[in-house]
Amino acid sequence: MINSLNLLFFSFAMTLSIFAIGQNKNSIEVSVKFYDIAFESFFFTKKISVKNTIPTPFIMVSGFMEKENFQSQLFFRTKEKNKKLWSSWIPFPKIAEGETPNRTIFLGGDVSSKMSHIQLKSNQPVSTNFKLRLFFPGHSKKINTATIKEKKVNCDCAQPDICGRSCWCPSGNCPIDITPEQTIASHFIVHHSAGQTTSSDFAAVVRSYYDFHTGTNGWDDIGYNWLIDGNGVIYEGRGQGLQGAHFSCMNENTIGICVIGNYENTNPTSEAINALQSFIAWSSCEENIDILGIELHPSSNLNLNNISGHKDGNDSSNSCNTSTVCPGNNLYNLLPTIRDEMAALPCINSNSSHVNKLLENEKIDIFPNPNGGNFQVNFENIKIVNIIIYNYIGQKINNDFTDTLANTSLQNKKIKISTNGLHHIQFHLNDGRVISQKVVVTK
Repeated sequence: MINSLNLLFFSFAMTLSIFAIGQNKNSIEVSVKFYDIAFESFFFTKKISVKNTIPTPFIMVSGFMEKENFQSQLFFRTKEKNKKLWSSWIPFPKIAEGETPNRTIFLGGDVSSKMSHIQLKSNQPVSTNFKLRLFFPGHSKKINTATIKEKKVNCDCAQPDICGRSCWCPSGNCPIDITPEQTIASHFIVHHSAGQTTSSDFAAVVRSYYDFHTGTNGWDDIGYNWLIDGNGVIYEGRGQGLQGAHFSCMNENTIGICVIGNYENTNPTSEAINALQSFIAWSSCEENIDILGIELHPSSNLNLNNISGHKDGNDSSNSCNTSTVCPGNNLYNLLPTIRDEMAALPCINSNSSHVNKLLENEKIDIFPNPNGGNFQVNFENIKIVNIIIYNYIGQKINNDFTDTLANTSLQNKKIKISTNGLHHIQFHLNDGRVISQKVVVTK
């Protein structure tokens, strides 16, 4: 005999039909309610009927609660078209990477494109409606990579081919942030995507990340600057010179590169590693970043390898996520070898002897570095005709040193900077060379 509790459960297990909605009909966002009567110690939503309107390789499942620090554990199950049985309950894990004000974020990952129903359950009562988001990325056309930046004069490392935004999102429904924050990069931060998808349609995967970051997280753009798939294709995210949302709330002065996949339990492909090395070689030359260097990263207040993994930021008191394993041990453990192999590349070595370098008997010293805004520059066997300082977003903040540098016997210069963060200082020499160095101001 079915008791009254079971009757209640079956009564709210009716289906709620939803259709793909939104500007491009690629997504569903629906508010769902967890009923306040427990069944076998869980609280359930209605069964939700899903009707997508476009062919798609997979459906990305995510969602959010419009409150911070929501503590319930969530699960979901799915049923495919023309099948009677539901899947087993699948964890719907909470995502704590990055800032999502007034939201608690959940990411279920990809499910079969044949899904016809979905249902959620919680291990605790839920008083606030949950926003469930389903994204249908659609099938991708052939990837057409293209060069998107002109080579700088002083860069001998060739720019690899890149799949720009119009390449991975040809419909134009993945617009770039119209009010981006600029930054000068000092560090590369390597990520993995933690296996949120298993599809080989990687352009569709990138579109799904864009939707998750903008639609579910509420960010202005995809969080990564660049992404790389298992075939070695490089995708433009936020792009060069713009501050991303990837390094646990310490994003200033970083370039975030996500290698698509989960490298806790698999190994990155050789194609992906080769693409990562090619991209960093070119980008390090463009951004004047020492491949083997270890420098202070101002936002984290940590001395980091200039090529670091996401989890290298775990020790910072400024991090909003101190438990990430990203980019996974199987990729993270390759970083020392990646650095060494890149440092041996001919184009990197040729840059070390470029015209815009100090000669063996020449010297420029900045000390102390880091400093509180007051420091001294000593130089030997060179004549400096101008000093130009750029702040961490690339704005020129001072270029009025020409008078004080007119004396050819001047051997040092005291400088004061009023802004915090990483700064680039350009020393213009009388023979036309421009020497670039970095100084960190912490107040």
